[in-house]
Amino acid sequence: MEISPISTACKNCLFAIYDDDTQIGCYLGRTEKVGNHDVYELIEAEDEEKKFYILNNHICPYQRTSSWSHAQDADIKKSVEKEVFMPWAAILFYRNNGINAIKDRIYEIKQQKIQPKVITLVINANKTTNDEFHELYETIDISFELWYLQKIFDDNTTDRFIADSCIDKMKKHRFMFYTYFESDKPIDINYYKKIHTFVIDNMNAYTVIKNTKDIHHMTVSKVVHTKYAGNSNGVPLEYKIEHDNKDLSWSDLDKHDRGKITNKFIIDYSTL
Repeated sequence: MEISPISTACKNCLFAIYDDDTQIGCYLGRTEKVGNHDVYELIEAEDEEKKFYILNNHICPYQRTSSWSHAQDADIKKSVEKEVFMPWAAILFYRNNGINAIKDRIYEIKQQKIQPKVITLVINANKTTNDEFHELYETIDISFELWYLQKIFDDNTTDRFIADSCIDKMKKHRFMFYTYFESDKPIDINYYKKIHTFVIDNMNAYTVIKNTKDIHHMTVSKVVHTKYAGNSNGVPLEYKIEHDNKDLSWSDLDKHDRGKITNKFIIDYSTL
């Protein structure tokens, strides 16, 4: 069996479980999950010292050796879980439903297991009074260290176009995905935890995670956004992924194609 350059040898990992010199598992259950995965492979290997597993086609984020700074901690499982997380970004659309709604959404965002690395607050300048604007500004400023404000002056500008503008501002920062939130809908307190479980713990891949009716909680891989040029040409990113074409235009799609999304990496948020 050919071993991919993208692989992890468990031999010296602190979480490898051994019976004498033979590995029989993983304290974090990674070997079992890779063994049952439809993409990754569990390979049995050995050298002059040990018999151990190789997680083929998978870089394990939990691999730690004796040189790790927390190797002597009483609870190394708890220590490594603090280190393994996905930095992310948020785009919060203010729907002009009152400053208290924004405060509620900010509270919910800050209750996430991992807070966003950077956030952009989107405000419709035509519908926001000066007093309201200043209060919104102060609220976002005291809530997050790294944030942007996106003011919209054209009421016909689509949320997708606005999101692309926000990502253009935020993309220089380090994050793996970004998420849309709307001020008139509550944010799932377990939002980040669900994404983490789906991607890190259960080793699933995604391009977009979305609701079926709106953009609230919609999650997009930063790499995928870049690869397909976001929602450029006015075409939602999902259709570009479906047809593997970053230059896709509406004229390339017939009416049937415009309602057809079958890509297995476009995930329904409700299934998480």
